Amino acid sequence: MKLRNRNSERLRVLRRMPIRELGLRLTGSPMEPLILTLQAELRRKLRRFRPQYYLTDEWGCPSGQPVIGIPFYLADPELARIEKQTNDLENARQILMYLRHEAGHAFNYAYRLYQRPEWRATFGSFRRRYSDDYRPVPFSRDYVRHLPGWYAQKHPDEDFAETFAVWLTPGSNWRRRYRGWPAMKKLLYIDRLARVNADKDPLLSRGRPDITADQMNMTVGQYIDQTAARTRAVFEADHHLEDIFLPPGSSARGSRPAWEIVEEHRVPLTNTIATWTGVRRSVVRDLVDSIAAATRKQGFRGIRGKEKDYLVHLTAYTTALAANYLTRGKFHKV
Repeated sequence: MKLRNRNSERLRVLRRMPIRELGLRLTGSPMEPLILTLQAELRRKLRRFRPQYYLTDEWGCPSGQPVIGIPFYLADPELARIEKQTNDLENARQILMYLRHEAGHAFNYAYRLYQRPEWRATFGSFRRRYSDDYRPVPFSRDYVRHLPGWYAQKHPDEDFAETFAVWLTPGSNWRRRYRGWPAMKKLLYIDRLARVNADKDPLLSRGRPDITADQMNMTVGQYIDQTAARTRAVFEADHHLEDIFLPPGSSARGSRPAWEIVEEHRVPLTNTIATWTGVRRSVVRDLVDSIAAATRKQGFRGIRGKEKDYLVHLTAYTTALAANYLTRGKFHKV
């Protein structure tokens, strides 16, 4: 108990500390072996390409700069624990997916590939307006599938980075998986670019980071709270759950609180919806949490032994809301 209390106090102290005072470094951090894994993958195909890495507020690669920004909390286990308490925390597989994606941006910028006419003909204009409010076409075969949210459809630059990540990932079997897809043209183009540039020095070998962890004045707690607020789905809706569960006050034999059923299936429901709709997991998680809260508040009940039936209805209902969010940018009452 004393150890748990000390750990809790340590986390509370960390939340109050300015990020710039934490002295975070990638060397010796949990991120170091994952960066080494990426570097080994790159060396096998691009022997002269060495992107730089730095700690910052979120994943990214500043436009035109061959540097990879990594969220600062991944450099420290205790910071990662604080992040996990409030927001989603990337596992090793997801971190490598992000690293490969950002390496695609860095490769593009290091060799200034986006300036080439063939690049524009393959991916589109690099200067196209960049907007977070994009409307993807789910399951389009014009694009590869790597990060969730049909992210390759967001912008030509993201399309290149996603295609590069698929091409780079060991065991992706992209030649077989994307055979017959229009996206194969993009993969083959990147494969040619890599062969041509494998032993060439980059045109731009060093880049300028944007904000680094050493420059971040906000505290850990402020950062966590801001990111949680940014990703939290806002629901004005009264969920239409009367078509799924028994009405409040039901005295049916063997009934139980409906919120318990939602909570029991919270993780698999969240993972399934996020995987197949492409909506960010944090948004789907908040959606599922709001359904659980609504069932508790309104007092709905469910019949014991019918949990699988409820899960089918919940999956369809949540998917409908997530699809609205994906295609219209907001949740609608259904």
